[in-house]
Amino acid sequence: MSETTTETMVGTAGVINGTLQLSQGITRKLSGGVGGQFKEIPVIDLTAMINPSATEEEKSKLVTDIYDACSRVGFFVIKNHGIEWKIVDAAFDSIKEFFDLPMEKKMEVHQSKSVSYQGYEEPYYTNVDRLKRGGDLKESFTTGYDPFTDPLGVGDAMPEILRRHNLWPNPKDAPKVKPGLEQYRAACLKLMRQLTSVIALAIGKNEDFFAKKATYPIAGIRSLYYPPQENQGGEEVGLGAHTDVQLITMIAQKPYDIQALEVLNAAGEWISPTLEPETFVVNLGDMMGRLTNDKFQSTVHRVCNKDARGRYSIPFFYGLNNDELTETLPQFVTPENPLQYERGMTGYEHYNMRMQRAHHKHPSAVNKVLLGLPPGMTKIDGVIVEGL
Repeated sequence: MSETTTETMVGTAGVINGTLQLSQGITRKLSGGVGGQFKEIPVIDLTAMINPSATEEEKSKLVTDIYDACSRVGFFVIKNHGIEWKIVDAAFDSIKEFFDLPMEKKMEVHQSKSVSYQGYEEPYYTNVDRLKRGGDLKESFTTGYDPFTDPLGVGDAMPEILRRHNLWPNPKDAPKVKPGLEQYRAACLKLMRQLTSVIALAIGKNEDFFAKKATYPIAGIRSLYYPPQENQGGEEVGLGAHTDVQLITMIAQKPYDIQALEVLNAAGEWISPTLEPETFVVNLGDMMGRLTNDKFQSTVHRVCNKDARGRYSIPFFYGLNNDELTETLPQFVTPENPLQYERGMTGYEHYNMRMQRAHHKHPSAVNKVLLGLPPGMTKIDGVIVEGL
């Protein structure tokens, strides 16, 4: 993008003088550097990560590919990831079973009954970018991490304030939902723990850099159904322009070939990934941007389902322990890229702040919940730090 003044309104995002502005208070400098300089979403083969016989050369190439995708795009498609697709198919069967329930059954587990935003959202319940008259045209069902079902979890050692207690539908009404999604969560957890080891190498750290920071990680699943949009003129979207909250997001969608996900590049263009069967989309979230001083992109994206078919998607949101303080790594602060974040922040604080802004009908939007953790609970590398 040139240094001259430009104003480009791209759907629900505004690019003014090389800066993207969204109504949630999110801004992104789009001009300069390599960030946002893409015309397509790269595809990365993870064979070298999951194959114990991979050579050092193959592993090194994977780290290089991950670095390029994270610093230039913030999105990439993964293949040969090691997840058995029958697990993903079972998860899609389970969410279809849920969304096919009568509305009164879905409303029994409505998100307004959860202080941590778990449960069902009916169409137009959220208005993520606050620029549409009605809201987001989608249904969703959100469930969170359970330390007692994670083989590597810590059970009772996870502070209660961090638990996101799930609202599951009655198993008599939807017997597939809980087992299907919990099996999917376990598979995604395993993959994300492997992928973050590669990302650790890409940011110049040891591969176990994230291990002590993610003993009871965020592992949220947001099951989504996007009906076809009747209004194709840009007034209505399935999910407004936004960035993701956590460290990494991984998305499966069905049908795989619907190009509804749109990613904003530095030229103000919306780019859709092209998916093959049995692949996932991966993107970085705000906490990765905070950690790397925005060197690794938390890229703005939205969903517009202009296809005649309905689209199901199952984003898996992976983040550090919610009481872990995320501060910018010093190697990413340079004269060319000065410090973007003046203080560290826990995932707990950032999540509550973003959810209150996006969920304008939720009780917390009126009666604000505590954004930050009580004093004496914040950790670095899993250890409480006095004075925080």
